[in-house]
Amino acid sequence: MKRRELIKGLAGASLLAFQSRAVAAQVKLVPPIVPDAAPAETGYRLVKNWDFTTTIRDIPTLSREFYTRYIFSNGTLDHLNDEWQRYRENDNHVFTPQGLALTARVVGGLRVSGIESGMLRSRWTGQYGVFQIRMKVPKGRGLWPAFWLGSEDQRWPPEIDVVEIINNGRETTRSSFHFLHGAGTKNETPRASRLTAQETYDPGFDYADGFHNFAIEWTRDAVRHFVDDILVCDRSYRWIHNDGSDGGFAHVLTNLAVGGKWPGPPDANALPAELTVAHIRVWQR
Repeated sequence: MKRRELIKGLAGASLLAFQSRAVAAQVKLVPPIVPDAAPAETGYRLVKNWDFTTTIRDIPTLSREFYTRYIFSNGTLDHLNDEWQRYRENDNHVFTPQGLALTARVVGGLRVSGIESGMLRSRWTGQYGVFQIRMKVPKGRGLWPAFWLGSEDQRWPPEIDVVEIINNGRETTRSSFHFLHGAGTKNETPRASRLTAQETYDPGFDYADGFHNFAIEWTRDAVRHFVDDILVCDRSYRWIHNDGSDGGFAHVLTNLAVGGKWPGPPDANALPAELTVAHIRVWQR
């Protein structure tokens, strides 16, 4: 997550040969394709199904499943680093026919802390499995939607970024970032990859034009990233702190950040903006 690594250079990895790309293109993520249960042969079962089009349709139900702040500062932290938004509950979690819209709007001027937005942090925690979100990202410049996993013990890293999408004029909603953070990252060639040296994936379309699935399969020694059920990277990874201790259980987060060094200042025309989440699902063995 670049929120806490803005001064760290992007760790580059060379593109794999054509054969590795061909393998990646053929691998499908099986569990998320099935809406209610994973096939028995995979060994996975659905343990969480946060569906914002059917079962979670009001704020009280949402509050039973999610917090709306980061775990740090006793669960009250409402932003990270130099981001402009502050996470609030002033109509920042809006239910629509398409799902839950995490909504960013200007309330105190187009400046640092002048924007309110929405985020979710799961009360449920777990370790390993398949984690999937179906979402539609906003198009505006200066916006930073993400879906990621953080450690419940309030120590960072480790962290797994299932997906981050930045629109800053260089990167746009036509590409996505897929990072792994911490001492568990190994400097070795991925087993399969469609990522660039900057760990971005270009799907050949604009993510902002519709809903898309983003997922990982997270095991004890690897993380496999998927976009629309297609494997985009398969890398070795251990969920550990920098001192080598186990990272423990993880919570799930999704948020719409605005502004800061990486996204840049938001364009006035970008707000209000909505990150619409249809569902979040977790499978475990």
